[in-house]
Amino acid sequence: MSNKTAWSVILLLLFSISACSRPQKVLQPQAKVSADATLRLAQTLEQKQRWQDSQQTYHSAINQYQAFGEMRGQAYAFAGLARIAFFANEMDDFEMYQLQLQDIVDNADPNSGSIANLLRIHVLESQEDYAQILAIAEDAYEYPLHIRMQMLSHRLQAESYLNPGYTSSSYTDLQRLASRYRSLLKKDFSADPTVLANAEYAMGYHCFLLRRYKEAMLHIQRAIDLDYRYENFNALGSAYWLRGRIHESTGEATSAKHDYMKGRDIFTHILNPPMLEQVNAALSRLQGE
Repeated sequence: MSNKTAWSVILLLLFSISACSRPQKVLQPQAKVSADATLRLAQTLEQKQRWQDSQQTYHSAINQYQAFGEMRGQAYAFAGLARIAFFANEMDDFEMYQLQLQDIVDNADPNSGSIANLLRIHVLESQEDYAQILAIAEDAYEYPLHIRMQMLSHRLQAESYLNPGYTSSSYTDLQRLASRYRSLLKKDFSADPTVLANAEYAMGYHCFLLRRYKEAMLHIQRAIDLDYRYENFNALGSAYWLRGRIHESTGEATSAKHDYMKGRDIFTHILNPPMLEQVNAALSRLQGE
């Protein structure tokens, strides 16, 4: 090998080493990554009904987002604080957080309007105002995937309550988006599994009302798996209740009783009297009382 050739090889190797050691392009500041992680923790604590810890963590997330003027993250945090206040019947705090969220929508980030709408839907569901939910829960292509999933889940649930036994186009749309989100969960650690679990429950309930029990069971099995693995136990109780309804409707009384018993334990633990009343009525029905 000539000296010229040898030097060419050495220079090529040095260039390769330099290229491999070049730092990756920074797409967002570490402060944003940390704030997002704090927000996700707050949402997880809320899901587990650890209200005080969740409130403190939401406030921490807001402080972190304010450091670099991030409005969308603050909107999610104010919505979480409003939900907790509403659950605790602290209506003054609820109104305060709702106004702070609306201020962001009106004056800083109009695209956060979908977050404000999801908060309104949360309140309307507690009031069983399904007609008004249909007026708000609109899918839109410009929404992020997780927002579209939630909108369609709420819409399908409302349609199922208002028109039981009628096929809804929301089911097909949600089924398509759920397939995409299921794939996303496998590669994006920040994706929220409860979004998919709630969608599976909504689709399962819709199929149950249509007496498409095989499809209903497929959806509710997926919901139970996600709710159990990610400790979304309030939703897990409802999923066991629905699976019990499916088993009861297909003549599997023993399996139905097992599911109702599981649901009863969960609803007793989390203090959910309306659902506790439903599972007790179902157990009495199975026992012929």
